[in-house]
Amino acid sequence: MRLEDVSVPPPEESAADWNEAGVVILPGFFPDALLDAYAGEWEEANGYHGLQGGETAWIISADRVGGWDDCTPYMRHEALRQLLTYAPLARVLEGLLIGEPAGVHLNLTGWVTTERDWHQDSYLNEPEVGDRYAAIWIALGDIHPDSGPFQYVPGSHRWPQVTRELIGHHVNLADPSWPKHSEDILSPVFEAEIRERGAEVVTHLPNRGDLLIWHGRLLHRGSKANVPGAYRPALIAHYSGIHHRSSMPPAIQTLSNGGWFFPIGSLTPVR
Repeated sequence: MRLEDVSVPPPEESAADWNEAGVVILPGFFPDALLDAYAGEWEEANGYHGLQGGETAWIISADRVGGWDDCTPYMRHEALRQLLTYAPLARVLEGLLIGEPAGVHLNLTGWVTTERDWHQDSYLNEPEVGDRYAAIWIALGDIHPDSGPFQYVPGSHRWPQVTRELIGHHVNLADPSWPKHSEDILSPVFEAEIRERGAEVVTHLPNRGDLLIWHGRLLHRGSKANVPGAYRPALIAHYSGIHHRSSMPPAIQTLSNGGWFFPIGSLTPVR
Protein backbone atom coordinates (compact mmCIF):
# COMPACT_ATOMS: atom_id res chain seq x y z
CA MET A 1 0.00 0.00 0.00
CA ARG A 2 1.08 3.54 -0.76
CA LEU A 3 0.03 6.85 0.79
CA GLU A 4 -1.91 7.77 -2.35
CA ASP A 5 -4.17 4.72 -1.81
CA VAL A 6 -5.63 6.10 1.45
CA SER A 7 -5.34 9.85 0.98
CA VAL A 8 -6.62 12.88 -0.87
CA PRO A 9 -4.67 16.01 -1.86
CA PRO A 10 -4.26 18.53 0.94
CA PRO A 11 -6.50 21.60 1.00
CA GLU A 12 -5.36 24.62 -0.96
CA GLU A 13 -2.67 26.59 0.84
CA SER A 14 -4.16 29.12 3.22
CA ALA A 15 -3.86 30.63 6.68
CA ALA A 16 -5.23 27.33 7.97
CA ASP A 17 -1.76 25.84 7.32
CA TRP A 18 -0.27 28.15 10.01
CA ASN A 19 3.23 28.15 8.52
CA GLU A 20 5.59 26.05 6.39
CA ALA A 21 6.56 23.69 9.22
CA GLY A 22 3.13 22.91 10.67
CA VAL A 23 4.29 23.50 14.24
CA VAL A 24 4.48 26.46 16.60
CA ILE A 25 7.09 26.31 19.38
CA LEU A 26 6.92 28.75 22.30
CA PRO A 27 9.82 28.39 24.77
CA GLY A 28 9.19 29.00 28.46
CA PHE A 29 5.49 29.53 27.82
CA PHE A 30 4.05 28.24 31.08
CA PRO A 31 4.71 29.75 34.53
CA ASP A 32 6.23 27.57 37.23
CA ALA A 33 3.17 27.90 39.47
CA LEU A 34 0.90 26.16 36.93
CA LEU A 35 3.46 23.44 36.20
CA ASP A 36 4.15 22.81 39.90
CA ALA A 37 0.45 22.57 40.75
CA TYR A 38 -0.20 20.04 38.02
CA ALA A 39 2.94 18.00 38.77
CA GLY A 40 1.88 17.74 42.41
CA GLU A 41 -1.61 16.68 41.41
CA TRP A 42 -0.20 14.04 39.04
CA GLU A 43 2.25 12.67 41.60
CA GLU A 44 -0.41 12.25 44.26
CA ALA A 45 -2.93 10.61 41.93
CA ASN A 46 -0.53 8.30 40.12
CA GLY A 47 1.63 7.09 43.00
CA TYR A 48 4.88 8.83 42.16
CA HIS A 49 7.85 7.34 44.06
CA GLY A 50 10.73 9.27 42.52
CA LEU A 51 13.50 8.76 39.98
CA GLN A 52 16.26 6.21 39.79
CA GLY A 53 19.63 7.31 38.46
CA GLY A 54 21.24 5.85 35.39
CA GLU A 55 24.13 6.45 33.03
CA THR A 56 21.77 8.11 30.56
CA ALA A 57 18.13 8.98 31.27
CA TRP A 58 16.47 8.75 34.66
CA ILE A 59 13.95 5.95 35.24
CA ILE A 60 10.63 7.00 36.75
CA SER A 61 9.06 5.02 39.57
CA ALA A 62 5.29 5.38 39.93
CA ASP A 63 2.26 3.14 40.30
CA ARG A 64 0.96 4.42 36.95
CA VAL A 65 3.77 5.83 34.84
CA GLY A 66 1.27 6.15 31.99
CA GLY A 67 -0.82 8.59 33.97
CA TRP A 68 -4.62 8.46 34.08
CA ASP A 69 -6.15 5.71 31.96
CA ASP A 70 -9.01 7.79 30.58
CA CYS A 71 -8.86 10.55 28.00
CA THR A 72 -10.56 13.35 29.97
CA PRO A 73 -8.93 13.59 33.42
CA TYR A 74 -9.22 17.39 33.15
CA MET A 75 -12.85 16.91 34.18
CA ARG A 76 -11.78 15.70 37.65
CA HIS A 77 -8.48 17.43 38.30
CA GLU A 78 -8.48 21.18 38.83
CA ALA A 79 -4.77 21.89 38.35
CA LEU A 80 -4.80 19.99 35.06
CA ARG A 81 -7.82 21.92 33.82
CA GLN A 82 -6.27 25.23 34.86
CA LEU A 83 -3.12 24.42 32.91
CA LEU A 84 -5.02 23.41 29.77
CA THR A 85 -7.29 26.46 29.84
CA TYR A 86 -4.49 28.95 30.58
CA ALA A 87 -5.62 32.24 29.02
CA PRO A 88 -2.46 32.95 26.92
CA LEU A 89 -2.70 29.43 25.51
CA ALA A 90 -6.37 29.96 24.65
CA ARG A 91 -5.46 33.12 22.73
CA VAL A 92 -2.71 31.39 20.75
CA LEU A 93 -4.97 28.49 19.83
CA GLU A 94 -7.79 30.80 18.79
CA GLY A 95 -5.41 32.59 16.44
CA LEU A 96 -4.28 29.33 14.87
CA LEU A 97 -7.86 28.08 14.45
CA ILE A 98 -8.70 31.14 12.36
CA GLY A 99 -10.47 33.06 15.09
CA GLU A 100 -12.47 30.22 16.62
CA PRO A 101 -11.96 29.39 20.33
CA ALA A 102 -10.52 25.93 20.94
CA GLY A 103 -11.79 23.52 23.57
CA VAL A 104 -9.75 20.67 25.06
CA HIS A 105 -11.24 17.18 24.81
CA LEU A 106 -8.42 14.64 25.10
CA ASN A 107 -5.36 14.15 27.30
CA LEU A 108 -2.36 11.83 27.34
CA THR A 109 -0.80 12.16 30.77
CA GLY A 110 1.99 9.58 30.94
CA TRP A 111 5.47 10.54 32.11
CA VAL A 112 7.01 8.03 29.70
CA THR A 113 6.83 8.02 25.91
CA THR A 114 3.58 6.93 24.28
CA GLU A 115 5.56 5.11 21.56
CA ARG A 116 2.68 5.81 19.17
CA ASP A 117 4.13 5.43 15.70
CA TRP A 118 3.83 7.82 12.74
CA HIS A 119 0.32 9.19 12.21
CA GLN A 120 -1.73 12.25 11.40
CA ASP A 121 -4.53 13.31 13.75
CA SER A 122 -6.95 14.68 11.17
CA TYR A 123 -8.24 11.33 9.87
CA LEU A 124 -9.14 10.27 13.42
CA ASN A 125 -11.71 13.07 13.65
CA GLU A 126 -15.13 13.49 12.11
CA PRO A 127 -14.84 15.24 8.71
CA GLU A 128 -16.67 18.32 10.07
CA VAL A 129 -13.69 19.14 12.29
CA GLY A 130 -11.37 19.79 9.35
CA ASP A 131 -8.57 22.20 10.23
CA ARG A 132 -10.31 23.52 13.36
CA TYR A 133 -7.99 21.25 15.32
CA ALA A 134 -4.67 21.42 17.14
CA ALA A 135 -2.70 19.41 19.66
CA ILE A 136 -0.12 20.53 22.20
CA TRP A 137 2.95 19.04 23.89
CA ILE A 138 3.92 20.61 27.23
CA ALA A 139 7.32 19.84 28.74
CA LEU A 140 6.98 19.45 32.50
CA GLY A 141 10.74 19.01 32.78
CA ASP A 142 13.82 19.00 30.55
CA ILE A 143 13.49 16.15 28.02
CA HIS A 144 16.37 13.69 27.65
CA PRO A 145 17.17 12.32 24.15
CA ASP A 146 17.08 8.72 25.45
CA SER A 147 13.54 9.05 26.82
CA GLY A 148 11.61 8.64 23.56
CA PRO A 149 11.11 12.27 22.52
CA PHE A 150 8.29 13.61 20.37
CA GLN A 151 9.22 13.64 16.68
CA TYR A 152 7.63 15.30 13.67
CA VAL A 153 8.19 15.84 9.95
CA PRO A 154 8.20 19.57 9.11
CA GLY A 155 5.93 20.45 6.21
CA SER A 156 4.14 17.09 6.18
CA HIS A 157 0.83 18.86 6.80
CA ARG A 158 1.08 19.75 3.10
CA TRP A 159 1.39 16.08 2.10
CA PRO A 160 -1.60 14.05 0.89
CA GLN A 161 -4.10 13.74 3.73
CA VAL A 162 -5.32 10.36 4.96
CA THR A 163 -9.11 10.29 5.33
CA ARG A 164 -11.35 8.27 7.61
CA GLU A 165 -13.41 7.16 4.61
CA LEU A 166 -10.45 5.73 2.71
CA ILE A 167 -8.80 4.02 5.68
CA GLY A 168 -12.26 2.60 6.41
CA HIS A 169 -11.77 0.33 3.38
CA HIS A 170 -9.04 -1.44 5.36
CA VAL A 171 -10.27 -1.36 8.99
CA ASN A 172 -13.66 -1.75 10.66
CA LEU A 173 -14.65 1.74 11.78
CA ALA A 174 -17.32 0.22 14.05
CA ASP A 175 -14.55 -1.32 16.15
CA PRO A 176 -13.56 1.09 18.96
CA SER A 177 -9.94 -0.02 18.45
CA TRP A 178 -9.88 1.01 14.79
CA PRO A 179 -7.38 3.87 15.36
CA LYS A 180 -4.82 1.35 16.64
CA HIS A 181 -5.50 -1.03 13.75
CA SER A 182 -5.16 1.84 11.28
CA GLU A 183 -1.82 2.79 12.79
CA ASP A 184 -0.54 -0.75 12.18
CA ILE A 185 -1.38 -0.25 8.49
CA LEU A 186 -0.33 3.37 8.07
CA SER A 187 2.96 3.54 9.99
CA PRO A 188 4.91 1.57 7.34
CA VAL A 189 3.23 3.66 4.65
CA PHE A 190 4.42 6.86 6.32
CA GLU A 191 7.91 5.41 6.88
CA ALA A 192 8.14 4.70 3.15
CA GLU A 193 6.92 8.20 2.30
CA ILE A 194 9.55 9.77 4.56
CA ARG A 195 12.28 7.73 2.88
CA GLU A 196 11.09 8.44 -0.66
CA ARG A 197 10.89 12.18 -0.03
CA GLY A 198 14.13 12.28 1.91
CA ALA A 199 12.14 14.23 4.49
CA GLU A 200 13.62 15.64 7.67
CA VAL A 201 12.60 14.10 10.99
CA VAL A 202 12.89 16.57 13.88
CA THR A 203 13.42 15.34 17.42
CA HIS A 204 11.87 17.75 19.91
CA LEU A 205 14.06 18.20 23.02
CA PRO A 206 12.36 20.98 24.99
CA ASN A 207 13.06 22.42 28.39
CA ARG A 208 10.60 22.73 31.24
CA GLY A 209 7.71 25.03 30.42
CA ASP A 210 8.18 24.90 26.65
CA LEU A 211 5.10 24.49 24.47
CA LEU A 212 4.84 22.82 21.06
CA ILE A 213 1.60 23.02 19.06
CA TRP A 214 1.18 20.80 16.03
CA HIS A 215 -1.20 20.88 13.10
CA GLY A 216 -3.85 18.18 12.72
CA ARG A 217 -2.42 17.12 9.36
CA LEU A 218 1.18 16.94 10.60
CA LEU A 219 2.99 13.61 10.66
CA HIS A 220 4.29 12.91 14.18
CA ARG A 221 5.02 10.21 16.72
CA GLY A 222 6.26 9.41 20.20
CA SER A 223 9.60 7.74 19.49
CA LYS A 224 10.76 4.60 21.27
CA ALA A 225 12.87 5.18 24.35
CA ASN A 226 16.52 4.11 24.22
CA VAL A 227 16.15 3.46 27.96
CA PRO A 228 12.87 1.64 28.72
CA GLY A 229 10.89 3.41 31.42
CA ALA A 230 12.90 6.60 31.04
CA TYR A 231 11.42 9.73 32.62
CA ARG A 232 9.73 11.87 29.97
CA PRO A 233 7.59 14.35 31.92
CA ALA A 234 5.05 15.72 29.49
CA LEU A 235 1.41 16.54 29.01
CA ILE A 236 -0.35 16.12 25.67
CA ALA A 237 -3.74 17.67 24.92
CA HIS A 238 -5.96 17.85 21.85
CA TYR A 239 -8.27 20.75 21.03
CA SER A 240 -11.06 21.39 18.54
CA GLY A 241 -12.90 24.52 17.50
CA ILE A 242 -15.85 24.83 19.88
CA HIS A 243 -18.29 25.10 16.95
CA HIS A 244 -16.91 22.09 15.07
CA ARG A 245 -17.62 19.13 17.37
CA SER A 246 -21.35 18.52 17.14
CA SER A 247 -20.85 15.00 18.54
CA MET A 248 -19.70 16.51 21.86
CA PRO A 249 -21.65 18.55 24.44
CA PRO A 250 -21.25 22.33 24.07
CA ALA A 251 -17.88 23.55 25.31
CA ILE A 252 -17.64 25.43 28.62
CA GLN A 253 -15.51 28.51 29.17
CA THR A 254 -13.66 28.66 32.46
CA LEU A 255 -14.46 31.75 34.48
CA SER A 256 -10.98 32.03 35.98
CA ASN A 257 -8.92 32.40 32.84
CA GLY A 258 -11.05 32.18 29.73
CA GLY A 259 -9.97 28.87 28.16
CA TRP A 260 -12.51 26.28 26.99
CA PHE A 261 -13.13 22.57 27.63
CA PHE A 262 -15.65 20.03 26.39
CA PRO A 263 -17.53 18.49 29.38
CA ILE A 264 -17.25 14.90 28.25
CA GLY A 265 -16.25 13.00 31.38
CA SER A 266 -15.41 9.92 29.33
CA LEU A 267 -13.72 6.94 30.96
CA THR A 268 -12.66 5.60 27.56
CA PRO A 269 -9.10 4.24 27.87
CA VAL A 270 -6.49 6.15 25.91
CA ARG A 271 -4.17 3.18 25.43
